[in-house]
Parts: sequence; structure tokens; C-alpha cells
Amino acid sequence: MSRYSIIILLLTLNCSFVSSQGLKLFSLEMREVASKPQTVVMDFLERYFSTLNNTKGTDVGRKMADDKVYFRKGIPANLLMGCDTLSFSLTLHDRYYEAIWNKDDTPFINIVFPAQYDLLLGQQKDEATKRLREVILASPPRIDSIIPPSEVMILNDTVYQSRGDSLIIASLSNTIYYTKVDDKYLPVFDKDNLAHSASNLFLGQIPEADYNMYIEQSVYEMTTINYSITMSQWLNYCSEWKLNTFFAVEEEREDGILALIICQSKELGFHHLLSVVIPDKFVGNNKAVLKVRMTPYIPTHNVKNLYKIESKNHKKVRWQ
Repeated sequence: MSRYSIIILLLTLNCSFVSSQGLKLFSLEMREVASKPQTVVMDFLERYFSTLNNTKGTDVGRKMADDKVYFRKGIPANLLMGCDTLSFSLTLHDRYYEAIWNKDDTPFINIVFPAQYDLLLGQQKDEATKRLREVILASPPRIDSIIPPSEVMILNDTVYQSRGDSLIIASLSNTIYYTKVDDKYLPVFDKDNLAHSASNLFLGQIPEADYNMYIEQSVYEMTTINYSITMSQWLNYCSEWKLNTFFAVEEEREDGILALIICQSKELGFHHLLSVVIPDKFVGNNKAVLKVRMTPYIPTHNVKNLYKIESKNHKKVRWQ
């Protein structure tokens, strides 16, 4: 942004541009078809520019610069001009969003801002972590959608696998494992394939299996909180917030599996990291308890560093 544009922006922002009813940028129809991360972004835009109305003078320009929120086209006062009646597009680029309102098929307002969870949620990390259990429990039941694979590869004589993606290392993946029954591919969930069964479980492929998860969750300043949720509640949350889950086996032990799981939100720029002890007899035993140590809301650019620390904390790590 040029120096001239910044001067014009500051002059404009000195004027009050938000009505007493608050800023409405999106129609009800837009919100009804939006995903949860998209509605978070919509809430952010309305909240952010409503808040700026109470900020005066050069503090406005300084705040926007600190938050890396910029107008590529238009000025804040334009946001009052019936944006909720205009066509709107929201594009996620590498680590930032571009929001565009069009008038007569021509960009009218163009705003860019980071895909950064604390900015978009309007919460610092300590507040977000303390509220996570509440957010998990508030997620509605997911719609089971076990989609048959379009392409599988043979892993061994009895197991097939989808072509998944990996995160950080090859074995930390969202691969789904299948067995073939009567020419149909069904997700693996049996006592002879515990690691593959556990992976399918956390990837939401076994909706009929529910477990209690005992969570030890880190919060701000190296403290932890403890609570219990069910597997279905966790999967409901992952589904609503569009988290992409990656699973790897750290260690196969006599008493079960130690797994590393990373749940990724590209849309909001964070990861949840889970270290999970899965009992060896969990298949067919819904009374089994999964013990979870969770570090939530890791910024995208920090996840590799925290992953390395997490790996060093265990004497045995089996990366395939």
C-alpha cells in the first residue's frame, strides 16, 4: 500500500462508518451455506470493522498495520453501502484471505488479512484453549459419510489403502485402510490390524465405535486442565470445523498403541497436537478409555518445531 493510500485511509477512518445496529456485511442466505470456518471469517470482518469505529485517529491505521489487514480496493466507509446485498467471494491463499464484494461484476471492495486463528476468533491463545472443551461439546452431530474409495493400492495380502496426504513426515498421514469383502472395500477395524484400525477410528471411518477420551490439555503458562469427552463428540468437532486429521504410530507397546495425531485447520491457521494411548483391546470394547495429551492451537508456522520437541520426549519412536 502506497503512502498516499495510507493517508487517504486514515482520513476516511476518522469518520464514523458503523450504524447503531452494527455492521452487517453478509446476508442470512450467505451464512446458511457457509462452513463453520467461513462463518468465523464473516464474524471477524463484521466485528473487526465495528470495533474500528470506536478507534480514533492514527490508532486505526496503526492497528490495521499491526494486524496486517489491508484494503486493496475501497475504503472502510464503503462497508456501509449495502454489502449484504452484493455478490461476495472469499479466497484462502497460502496463509491469508482475500475478501471481495462485487458491484456490477466489478470488484467494489477488496480486503486481505491473515488466516490467523487469534485474529479471526478474536481471542488470545489462553482464552481459546480454556474454551476448547466448550466448543467441542457445542458441535452438532456429524452426518456419517463413509464414501467408498475411488482408488486403492494393495498394502499386503488383506489390506488396501487410499492415496492419502502426509504432514511433516511420510508416516503422519490421512491414509484410510480397507479390507475387501464381496467386492466392496470396507474400512479396516479388527484385532489383527490395530494400528490401521486406530488410524481409521480417528479419521472418522468407524462411526459405530465410540469411546471415552480422557483429555489432559495444556493451557497458557504450562498448566493443564483435565476433562472427558466421547470419541463421537471429538469427531463432531473435527467435522464441523473442517479439521484435516493426520495419524502416525509412535510406538507399539504390550498394552497398546502410542499414536501421534495432528488436526490441521488451514482455514484458521492452527493445529491441535494429540499424543494418544490406545489400549490393545479397544476393538470391540466400547468401554475402553483413550488417554490423550493435547496441545491445542499451535500456529501453522510453529507446528514443525513443536513436533520435534514432542518426538524427543519419547524413548521409542517408530516412523515408517
